[in-house]
Amino acid sequence: MTYQDDIQDANTYLQQGNYDRALKAALAAFKKSPLSPAALNLAGIASSANGRSDDAIRYFQKALKLKTDFPDAQKNLAQTLVLSGRYDVAITLLHRLSSERPEDWKVWFLKAQAEFGLGRDKNALQAIDAALALERKQPTLHHLRSTINLSLGRIQDGIDDLWQVLEINPNDVTALTNLSLPLARQTRSQDALKVVEKAVEIAPDNLPARYRLAAQFIEMGRSEEGIAQYESLLNIQHDHPGALEQLTKLLPREEVAALEARIQAALKRVSRNPEDRACLFFALHGALVAKGKFEEADKMLGRANKEMAGLRPYNIDADASVTQAILDRFPSEIQLERQNTTAFTPIFVIGLPRSGTTLVEAVLGLHPHVAPLGERGTVGFLLRDTIEQNLPFAQRDAEIIAQQDRRLLPDLPEGTVAYVDKMPENYRLVGFLKLIYPNARIINVQRDPRDIALSMWKSHFSGSVLSYTYDWAWMAAKFNLYARSMEHWRMTLPGEILDIDYRDLVEDIETAGHRMADFCGLAWYRHMARPDLSTTQVLTQSATQLRRPVHRESVGKWREKASLLTPFIAGLDHRLWFDYIQN
Repeated sequence: MTYQDDIQDANTYLQQGNYDRALKAALAAFKKSPLSPAALNLAGIASSANGRSDDAIRYFQKALKLKTDFPDAQKNLAQTLVLSGRYDVAITLLHRLSSERPEDWKVWFLKAQAEFGLGRDKNALQAIDAALALERKQPTLHHLRSTINLSLGRIQDGIDDLWQVLEINPNDVTALTNLSLPLARQTRSQDALKVVEKAVEIAPDNLPARYRLAAQFIEMGRSEEGIAQYESLLNIQHDHPGALEQLTKLLPREEVAALEARIQAALKRVSRNPEDRACLFFALHGALVAKGKFEEADKMLGRANKEMAGLRPYNIDADASVTQAILDRFPSEIQLERQNTTAFTPIFVIGLPRSGTTLVEAVLGLHPHVAPLGERGTVGFLLRDTIEQNLPFAQRDAEIIAQQDRRLLPDLPEGTVAYVDKMPENYRLVGFLKLIYPNARIINVQRDPRDIALSMWKSHFSGSVLSYTYDWAWMAAKFNLYARSMEHWRMTLPGEILDIDYRDLVEDIETAGHRMADFCGLAWYRHMARPDLSTTQVLTQSATQLRRPVHRESVGKWREKASLLTPFIAGLDHRLWFDYIQN
């Protein structure tokens, strides 16, 4: 065979997805023509497609030594570096390529990916905008722009990007699936359901689509339909870790207990992916509890949290440093400009996750003129540069943030006078929140830290924000940061924060509800005392719990696991938590 025959074979095998034979043909071509960068480029493509990124990088680099100005090899090298997570190396190459070939949208696309991988979201947004200015009909560009916008808290912008994908291809299953959650976050639950149902209709065996459909049903309080979707998902992938974990939270005790053997078998087959293993350990905990095997169940919780702690470590020192820097900005009593009013009064419900923030939001959200928006947290995203770069924050800056935040609000029902943002982590931002919205109401939900910690230990959270929940010492450190922050805000904003104790809320919801309504300047309606009857979607771990009438079963639950909590309790600052741990 000739050199050209080998090159043609390599290209044919690449198109067929036969990467081993493509590599063999490319190397055969290179042997016949050792000065051929094209053969090395094809060898790199085949190696990269086969997951051999180190080999691919070497082939591309050799090709570029033979021909320095070889655009395909340059872009392929950059792409392989990005795909293998070597963003810092890729970005150096891509800075040069975007300068040399500013008309090439693929270079800007790769640059956006590298910037995003480095955590430089705004740089990534600039790069993807440059790519879209050159080429607007590539769905992958809109997909990436949506991902970046959502990472910046720009939910509506991310939604608009995905609609752009669907204008190009109305049957893009990934876009339909990815559109569901942001629509839900914008309180458009029916639209969220509609798009993901279409995704499943188009691709019934698509696992992410069906998983999202199941979650959407659960969030809307339609548990039976959610269970049916998880079971359908298990018919497609028998040992799907996420579906098994979710079913242990949703099925009756007897059926959960019956899942033990299936979960044990899945653990033997599952890959070494830490998140998959964590899902199965959390699931196994549920099955063992259902069987009354409590000691074994506790061990499974420990293994689940260990997997997650290794996957998402929490940097205590960095978090403490950021928190202290924020508090240092507000050393004395904060003076508020009361004339700064808005069309809607923001009600920020803060506290630690699992403290009862969802319940408080549900009570307030039953008011006919209050819109519950869930864990919105947009202000935190908008303040990121100010905090990370220690930028000045004057009245004009506060007004700009308020304008940007209002632009990103979902469409609120006619007659709305207030909305609830229950992002717990906003406790760090109270000073900023009151400068941005002087008339905002701040409700801080308090609960026995031991009950919160136990609830967190049993929970598998998405994302990295709650990575501290997977280690007892990390939890104690985070809880102390929260308590110290609230102590500071009470001093600098006297009378501006309403503390609501979870025990008071569940023991006498009407009295606690009246206090909250009065604090927010709202009339009290009797039906606000029945949050279990709310039809509002719930996007947090509390989705199934909120559908039950208010109860006090979880108050003092930590006593059943006191020995398990020993390292956590030892790490608490007893001065900050005295009112709780004195008992």
